[in-house]
Amino acid sequence: MAAGLTALPALLALGTATPALAAVPAHHKVATPPPVHYQQVSNTSTCGADSFCTVTVTCPRGTLVTGGGITTSTFISSGVYVYETAPVNSTTWRGTIRNTTQSTFPVTVKAVCARSQGF
Repeated sequence: MAAGLTALPALLALGTATPALAAVPAHHKVATPPPVHYQQVSNTSTCGADSFCTVTVTCPRGTLVTGGGITTSTFISSGVYVYETAPVNSTTWRGTIRNTTQSTFPVTVKAVCARSQGF
């Protein structure tokens, strides 16, 4: 056991080492990727009492969906459940809420879109 403990500091030291950078000749230019442009888009719809409410939002042309979610600005302590929030395809996000209450409230689906390659 003592031999194993004495090797531990050496292993930890290996984990903190920084690899050497390779030299790149000055005449070789490294292509810099274009900056990524993100945009958040949203769509709001009214969710009726005792219903499933599905809302979708589509990214602008030339962008792809990278994430999203669903929200409501109305606070209801119980009876409102997120059923799904997921991409439908490469440009559209969908969210569904199950409203078991007798209240009507707005539901917003948001998507984060990024410029796709070549645009």
